[in-house]
Amino acid sequence: MRYQVLVLDIHHDLQNALKYRFQGMDADFITALTYQDAIRLCAGQPFHLIILCFSEAVSCVEFLVALRRTSYAPAIVLFNPYDIKNACSALQSGADLCIGAEWPVELAADHIMAQFRRYAAYTHDKGVQVCDFQVGDIYIDPSRCVVRVKERSVKLRPREFSLLLYFMEHPNRVLTSDQICRGAWGMDYPQSVGRSVHELRKQIDANPAQSCYIKTVYRMGYRFTGHSNETCDN
Repeated sequence: MRYQVLVLDIHHDLQNALKYRFQGMDADFITALTYQDAIRLCAGQPFHLIILCFSEAVSCVEFLVALRRTSYAPAIVLFNPYDIKNACSALQSGADLCIGAEWPVELAADHIMAQFRRYAAYTHDKGVQVCDFQVGDIYIDPSRCVVRVKERSVKLRPREFSLLLYFMEHPNRVLTSDQICRGAWGMDYPQSVGRSVHELRKQIDANPAQSCYIKTVYRMGYRFTGHSNETCDN
């Protein structure tokens, strides 16, 4: 697999250290010129690792909010200077790791690679789709967080996006609340599955009250069909 790494405003010493650690793996390092350019690039192609440097929190939060509409790739934020309050804001807005731009290069590179290894291991072990695919009327691109229903673009929150992805990975199977929690969100106990299904139906179904795409199986769970020509739930 060939990995795509997006960088912006990181020191050349750190970039060289990362390229050294990626030796033996097929990886392309792509440099964004501005934050807007980075968003444009993420919307146009899948990335597997995103590393950006910020000097203040406001632009960082704005970027992360926009980024999470198109990409679920690990986002590493370097702050110059590092500030705990800014780091907390970034993590709450979608960053996966915050480090200081003044940290020793080797330490920063090892932190970044640790985050990437977990992501790569998860996508391999869990069989996570890294390319786009379609089930019935619904198209999804997990790497860019893109969803279309009969060519209509749909914007989903991360929780509902993960739920739809899990449904599409297991079409026409009855899934219990326990299975959904573990498979979609990595949780060991049911947590508001019904509410999340309801929110997802509102976005993908023309008539959420009579859902065609996600059918309720009484006292068992839910079954995703992907097709609107089946008899809908009453």
